[in-house]
Amino acid sequence: MDDVLALADDAAAADGVDPLDEATRLTLRHRPDSVRSVVDPEGFALLVGDQVSVVVRPSARSHGLGSRLLSRLLEQTSGPLVGWSHGSLPGAAALAAAHGFRPVRELWVMRRPSSLPLPVLSVPDDVTVRGFQPGDERSLLRVNAAAFAHHPEQGSLSAADLRERMAEPWFEPEGLIEAWSADGQMLGFHWTKRHSPALGEVYVVGISPAAQGRGLGKVLTALGLVHLSDVESVHLYVEATNTAAVRLYSGLGFTHEPADTHVQFARP
Repeated sequence: MDDVLALADDAAAADGVDPLDEATRLTLRHRPDSVRSVVDPEGFALLVGDQVSVVVRPSARSHGLGSRLLSRLLEQTSGPLVGWSHGSLPGAAALAAAHGFRPVRELWVMRRPSSLPLPVLSVPDDVTVRGFQPGDERSLLRVNAAAFAHHPEQGSLSAADLRERMAEPWFEPEGLIEAWSADGQMLGFHWTKRHSPALGEVYVVGISPAAQGRGLGKVLTALGLVHLSDVESVHLYVEATNTAAVRLYSGLGFTHEPADTHVQFARP
């Protein structure tokens, strides 16, 4: 799959956005045998679970290659499928529509320069905040599953998925900030990600349903931004329909531009 990843990197450099999400890249690297693929020297179509990805080399676009690759892939499967346009790309929307996919979700990218000041927030007296420590995995998975019970991707994070991500070179235990109650229960976490010296990410913020309404989401997000304060800017991904989260992030200085929208398409 090295050629596939190299081609995806070429497309990312040209488009300014990665055509493959993190989960797909990890699957290609660690479980390539589980991926169905149609590969051409100038492009590819992949099926990982029920998710389709189609990428064409920038110099080979507008000649129908993406449609031919997708058609060949669809011949190999049946049942409901989804796919993402990473960025609001007209060509991706047209390809999806031509093959019976319709837009069903929007994921916003929100961005914040680290030069903006942060509000002064206090950690509640009965809450302890610290970085990840070995042995926290079960609590982390429990809170994640509860916080994202209705989220089709994040809520399904498994112990194996967690190990894969923690084995990535970007993982920093101190960048996985956890809130704990006095009786030893994890209340929430903010997992940060440092892509480069210039760019950081609010990777995941999860609050246990039992601890919601206490302002911990805002406190943990702000503490993560302090941890990432040495980068130039920070971005995050949020469901466009999650008005509470959008309001929280907007209050911390994050903004969204319409072009910074990822669209999920689905075919029944």
